[in-house]
Amino acid sequence: MAPEDDVARRGNLARTCLAVVALAVAWLAFDHHLGARRVSRAREANLRQRLRETHRAHPVRSGETAFLGDSITFDGDWAAAFPGLPARNRGIGWDTTDDLLERLDDSLDGPPATVVLMIGTNDLPLGIPHARTVRNVSLVLDRVAEAAPDARVVVQSVLPRTDRYHPLVAPRNEALARGCGDRGLAFVDHTERFAGPDGRLDPEVHDDGIHPNAEGHRRLAEGLAPLLEAPAVRPPTPRADPR
Repeated sequence: MAPEDDVARRGNLARTCLAVVALAVAWLAFDHHLGARRVSRAREANLRQRLRETHRAHPVRSGETAFLGDSITFDGDWAAAFPGLPARNRGIGWDTTDDLLERLDDSLDGPPATVVLMIGTNDLPLGIPHARTVRNVSLVLDRVAEAAPDARVVVQSVLPRTDRYHPLVAPRNEALARGCGDRGLAFVDHTERFAGPDGRLDPEVHDDGIHPNAEGHRRLAEGLAPLLEAPAVRPPTPRADPR
């Protein structure tokens, strides 16, 4: 083998090794990122289970408005935000669309007169595929239509984020909006109301990168008010809860 061929071969081998190492490092970083979120979610398992038990013990009554979602929903005091509505908070921290689908029947007993839904942001860091999230939301809406055929249904967009999952929010909201359009359901897109100059979550509406603060909850209530026909809108007081 000519010396120059040997040098070229070694150069190619070195580049291949570097590429493999780079991929391995990237995967480990991704896996650690995902793993950390799964650990955080697991730590809240007992609290989440207690909330589900509380929901079962206190079913939604006929004519009430059920707010379904994750911790963004849980954090809001919707009865204070909409004093004209008999509101029932059915948010649970760290819930994904899988989780909501599993526990949905606990929130449709009444049946409710109105269902307000915000779900999907936790699917992103937990690695749930986009198609599965969209399908789960569709199944949730099917179940609502079956259990509460006369209910008014309001679906809210996933809020902008501050992390690396932010670029995935817009496609998700587009799919949700299409699904609502096909069903003739109301879709509240909070994007402009919550986006800062760079398109990510406005610093004025959060304190931790994802959860709305008092101003954020005021904007949520403001966006929902025209559809919920509330006589007044007061900002719900956020409550401390992990995701």
